[in-house]
Amino acid sequence: MAQSLEELVLDDEAAADHRQSLRRLDRSAARAFAAAISSLIIATLVISHSTGALEAEGTVAGNSFEVGTISLVDDDQGRSLVNLTDMAPGRPSESCIAVTYEGSILPVDISLGATTTGELANYLVVAIEWGDGAGYESCEGFERGGTVYAGTMADLAGGDLITVATLRNQGDDISFRFRFELLDDERAVGLASSVDFVWEALPS
Repeated sequence: MAQSLEELVLDDEAAADHRQSLRRLDRSAARAFAAAISSLIIATLVISHSTGALEAEGTVAGNSFEVGTISLVDDDQGRSLVNLTDMAPGRPSESCIAVTYEGSILPVDISLGATTTGELANYLVVAIEWGDGAGYESCEGFERGGTVYAGTMADLAGGDLITVATLRNQGDDISFRFRFELLDDERAVGLASSVDFVWEALPS
Protein backbone atom coordinates (compact mmCIF):
# COMPACT_ATOMS: atom_id res chain seq x y z
CA MET A 1 0.00 0.00 0.00
CA ALA A 2 1.50 3.36 -1.00
CA GLN A 3 2.47 5.76 1.80
CA SER A 4 0.93 9.18 2.01
CA LEU A 5 3.05 12.32 1.63
CA GLU A 6 2.73 12.99 5.37
CA GLU A 7 3.97 9.47 6.22
CA LEU A 8 6.96 9.86 3.88
CA VAL A 9 7.90 13.15 5.52
CA LEU A 10 7.69 11.58 8.99
CA ASP A 11 9.89 8.65 7.86
CA ASP A 12 12.50 11.07 6.47
CA GLU A 13 12.50 13.06 9.70
CA ALA A 14 12.95 9.87 11.78
CA ALA A 15 15.85 8.75 9.57
CA ALA A 16 17.48 12.18 9.89
CA ASP A 17 17.10 12.08 13.67
CA HIS A 18 18.68 8.62 13.72
CA ARG A 19 21.64 9.74 11.60
CA GLN A 20 22.16 12.76 13.84
CA SER A 21 22.13 10.52 16.94
CA LEU A 22 24.78 8.26 15.37
CA ARG A 23 26.97 11.27 14.56
CA ARG A 24 26.71 12.44 18.18
CA LEU A 25 27.70 8.98 19.40
CA ASP A 26 30.65 8.86 16.98
CA ARG A 27 31.88 12.27 18.17
CA SER A 28 31.45 11.27 21.81
CA ALA A 29 33.43 8.07 21.27
CA ALA A 30 36.19 9.96 19.48
CA ARG A 31 36.44 12.50 22.29
CA ALA A 32 36.49 9.74 24.90
CA PHE A 33 39.31 7.96 23.08
CA ALA A 34 41.33 11.14 22.60
CA ALA A 35 41.00 11.95 26.29
CA ALA A 36 41.73 8.43 27.51
CA ILE A 37 44.93 8.08 29.44
CA SER A 38 47.32 5.29 28.54
CA SER A 39 50.67 5.16 30.23
CA LEU A 40 54.09 3.80 29.39
CA ILE A 41 57.10 3.51 31.65
CA ILE A 42 60.36 2.50 30.00
CA ALA A 43 63.43 1.72 32.01
CA THR A 44 66.82 0.89 30.57
CA LEU A 45 68.76 -2.13 31.68
CA VAL A 46 72.28 -2.89 30.54
CA ILE A 47 73.34 -6.50 30.92
CA SER A 48 77.09 -6.85 31.31
CA HIS A 49 78.27 -10.32 30.40
CA SER A 50 81.48 -10.28 32.41
CA THR A 51 83.91 -13.08 33.12
CA GLY A 52 85.65 -13.43 36.45
CA ALA A 53 89.40 -13.02 36.84
CA LEU A 54 91.37 -16.23 36.49
CA GLU A 55 95.13 -16.61 36.75
CA ALA A 56 97.10 -19.79 36.14
CA GLU A 57 100.83 -20.46 35.86
CA GLY A 58 102.14 -22.86 33.27
CA THR A 59 105.10 -25.19 33.60
CA VAL A 60 107.42 -22.49 32.31
CA ALA A 61 108.25 -19.68 34.73
CA GLY A 62 106.79 -16.31 33.80
CA ASN A 63 103.74 -17.61 31.96
CA SER A 64 100.38 -16.35 33.26
CA PHE A 65 96.85 -16.24 31.96
CA GLU A 66 93.97 -13.92 32.80
CA VAL A 67 90.42 -13.92 31.54
CA GLY A 68 89.30 -10.63 30.01
CA THR A 69 86.14 -8.72 30.86
CA ILE A 70 83.03 -7.62 28.99
CA SER A 71 81.26 -4.57 30.39
CA LEU A 72 78.58 -2.19 29.12
CA VAL A 73 77.37 1.04 30.72
CA ASP A 74 74.76 3.60 29.68
CA ASP A 75 74.36 7.29 30.49
CA ASP A 76 70.89 7.22 32.10
CA GLN A 77 72.32 7.12 35.64
CA GLY A 78 69.56 4.77 36.75
CA ARG A 79 66.73 6.96 35.46
CA SER A 80 63.87 5.81 33.21
CA LEU A 81 64.27 6.49 29.53
CA VAL A 82 60.60 7.44 29.14
CA ASN A 83 57.71 7.99 31.55
CA LEU A 84 54.60 8.86 29.55
CA THR A 85 51.26 9.12 31.34
CA ASP A 86 49.14 10.87 28.72
CA MET A 87 49.78 8.97 25.50
CA ALA A 88 47.33 9.51 22.65
CA PRO A 89 47.32 8.72 18.91
CA GLY A 90 49.14 11.29 16.81
CA ARG A 91 51.39 12.41 19.69
CA PRO A 92 54.71 10.57 19.25
CA SER A 93 57.55 10.83 21.75
CA GLU A 94 61.29 10.67 21.09
CA SER A 95 64.16 9.78 23.42
CA CYS A 96 67.86 8.93 23.12
CA ILE A 97 70.51 7.13 25.15
CA ALA A 98 74.19 6.26 24.72
CA VAL A 99 75.77 2.89 25.56
CA THR A 100 79.55 2.60 26.09
CA TYR A 101 81.75 -0.50 26.04
CA GLU A 102 84.30 -0.65 28.86
CA GLY A 103 85.49 -4.25 28.67
CA SER A 104 88.90 -5.59 27.67
CA ILE A 105 87.78 -8.30 25.23
CA LEU A 106 87.70 -7.00 21.67
CA PRO A 107 85.97 -6.96 19.30
CA VAL A 108 82.42 -7.48 20.63
CA ASP A 109 78.98 -7.60 19.03
CA ILE A 110 76.37 -5.33 20.63
CA SER A 111 72.77 -6.57 20.58
CA LEU A 112 69.48 -5.03 21.73
CA GLY A 113 66.24 -6.55 22.96
CA ALA A 114 63.36 -5.79 25.32
CA THR A 115 61.15 -7.27 27.98
CA THR A 116 57.68 -5.93 28.70
CA THR A 117 54.61 -6.27 30.89
CA GLY A 118 51.12 -4.89 30.29
CA GLU A 119 48.74 -4.96 27.34
CA LEU A 120 49.62 -1.52 25.94
CA ALA A 121 52.71 -3.05 24.33
CA ASN A 122 50.43 -4.55 21.67
CA TYR A 123 49.31 -1.08 20.54
CA LEU A 124 52.58 0.80 20.91
CA VAL A 125 54.79 1.22 17.84
CA VAL A 126 58.49 1.80 18.42
CA ALA A 127 61.15 2.75 15.87
CA ILE A 128 64.75 2.31 17.05
CA GLU A 129 67.78 3.70 15.25
CA TRP A 130 71.46 3.50 16.12
CA GLY A 131 74.14 6.05 15.41
CA ASP A 132 76.22 8.54 17.38
CA GLY A 133 76.20 12.08 18.72
CA ALA A 134 73.27 11.85 21.16
CA GLY A 135 72.77 10.85 24.78
CA TYR A 136 70.25 10.61 27.57
CA GLU A 137 67.46 13.23 27.48
CA SER A 138 68.69 14.80 24.24
CA CYS A 139 68.64 13.62 20.63
CA GLU A 140 70.22 16.84 19.41
CA GLY A 141 73.19 16.05 17.21
CA PHE A 142 72.13 12.45 16.57
CA GLU A 143 73.66 11.07 13.39
CA ARG A 144 71.84 8.00 12.17
CA GLY A 145 73.82 4.88 11.36
CA GLY A 146 70.94 2.50 10.65
CA THR A 147 67.62 1.08 11.77
CA VAL A 148 67.52 -1.49 14.55
CA TYR A 149 63.79 -2.22 14.70
CA ALA A 150 60.40 -0.86 13.65
CA GLY A 151 57.19 -2.49 14.86
CA THR A 152 55.15 -3.06 17.99
CA MET A 153 56.76 -3.21 21.39
CA ALA A 154 55.14 -6.60 21.99
CA ASP A 155 56.79 -8.10 18.89
CA LEU A 156 60.18 -6.69 19.90
CA ALA A 157 59.89 -8.21 23.35
CA GLY A 158 58.73 -11.53 21.92
CA GLY A 159 61.65 -11.86 19.51
CA ASP A 160 65.37 -12.55 19.79
CA LEU A 161 68.02 -9.97 20.56
CA ILE A 162 68.94 -7.92 17.49
CA THR A 163 72.63 -7.50 16.68
CA VAL A 164 73.33 -3.82 16.13
CA ALA A 165 77.06 -3.30 15.55
CA THR A 166 80.56 -4.55 16.28
CA LEU A 167 82.79 -2.49 18.59
CA ARG A 168 86.54 -2.81 18.22
CA ASN A 169 87.91 -0.42 20.83
CA GLN A 170 87.49 0.05 24.55
CA GLY A 171 85.52 3.22 25.18
CA ASP A 172 83.54 3.03 21.93
CA ASP A 173 79.93 4.07 22.33
CA ILE A 174 76.68 3.88 20.37
CA SER A 175 73.74 6.27 20.52
CA PHE A 176 70.19 4.97 20.21
CA ARG A 177 67.16 7.02 19.21
CA PHE A 178 63.69 5.74 20.15
CA ARG A 179 60.41 7.01 18.72
CA PHE A 180 57.20 5.82 20.42
CA GLU A 181 53.71 6.22 19.00
CA LEU A 182 50.33 4.89 20.13
CA LEU A 183 48.16 3.16 17.53
CA ASP A 184 44.76 4.71 16.86
CA ASP A 185 42.85 1.73 18.24
CA GLU A 186 40.02 1.90 20.78
CA ARG A 187 41.30 -1.29 22.42
CA ALA A 188 44.28 0.70 23.76
CA VAL A 189 42.11 2.95 25.92
CA GLY A 190 43.16 2.88 29.56
CA LEU A 191 45.94 0.32 29.10
CA ALA A 192 49.49 0.58 30.50
CA SER A 193 52.84 -1.11 30.04
CA SER A 194 56.33 -1.11 31.44
CA VAL A 195 59.35 -1.96 29.30
CA ASP A 196 63.01 -2.72 29.91
CA PHE A 197 65.45 -2.37 27.03
CA VAL A 198 68.34 -4.81 27.29
CA TRP A 199 71.77 -4.54 25.69
CA GLU A 200 74.16 -7.46 25.41
CA ALA A 201 77.84 -7.63 24.46
CA LEU A 202 79.41 -10.87 23.31
CA PRO A 203 82.82 -11.59 21.75
CA SER A 204 82.71 -11.46 17.95
